[in-house]
Amino acid sequence: MNDSEDLARSIRWCAQVMRAHAKSFYFSTRVLPRAKREAVEALYGLFRSADDLADEPGPTPEERRAGFIALRGALDAVARGERTSEAPWTAAVARALARFPIAIEDIFALVAGCEGDLDPRPIATFDELESYSRAVAGTVGRCSMAILGASDEDSLARGERLGIAMQYTNILRDVAEDERNGRYYLPRHEVDRLGRGEVMRAIAQLARARYGEAFVLAERVPNDGSRWALLATADIYGGIVDVVERRKFDPDAGRAVVKSPAKIGRALRCWLRAYTGLASMK
Repeated sequence: MNDSEDLARSIRWCAQVMRAHAKSFYFSTRVLPRAKREAVEALYGLFRSADDLADEPGPTPEERRAGFIALRGALDAVARGERTSEAPWTAAVARALARFPIAIEDIFALVAGCEGDLDPRPIATFDELESYSRAVAGTVGRCSMAILGASDEDSLARGERLGIAMQYTNILRDVAEDERNGRYYLPRHEVDRLGRGEVMRAIAQLARARYGEAFVLAERVPNDGSRWALLATADIYGGIVDVVERRKFDPDAGRAVVKSPAKIGRALRCWLRAYTGLASMK
């Protein structure tokens, strides 16, 4: 297989992975220019591979650790301009790194955060929750801003906070499932002090405050679909927080999702905000 065929295969694989596992994120990136869309999909393919190494049932702990060694080796090779790995994401990620000012340090930080889940320990405090969420999702926000077109340090920091908000939302949505799998992301000291519902409420408030970063960031990126992608991602994920709140922060009420009609409504609202001026967003 020649390089162009390898790249095309890698791009397709990453897009398929994102479509299968991140439907809301996939939906909100459809309007991006092709180069940006493919870069986002490439990073998702890599990040999903790291997440699956930590979470998917089946492999032994030794196999998981060997998998992370191989993944870091493949990423090292890509960073050096080499592609010696058979990992399906490598060619697409190499193209993304060549096209956009993505910091390789952020990618390695995310991989390290996922690898940390191999030895899970309960999160005790809000500070620990923040640190964990920064590693596994704030890094995604930073990489995404580099792709969307705002790579100054303030924009990267705001993107990081937006990524943390999305991780907080994932935690609120998946409390019951995570606990069944022996993972406890709600700060245990705070749960003992306040109760699980109140801790979930506090995390929801933190997430909502940080989703406001999307409004600032939307003004800093080209209006080539990037504004709408930012706004729609934040709005739809914010909708998950709304569902969790309506269920009175009860993890046993089922997995919170934004259903398609509501998702379309939120998408249209963000389209109007993106293309008719940003003043009405605030």
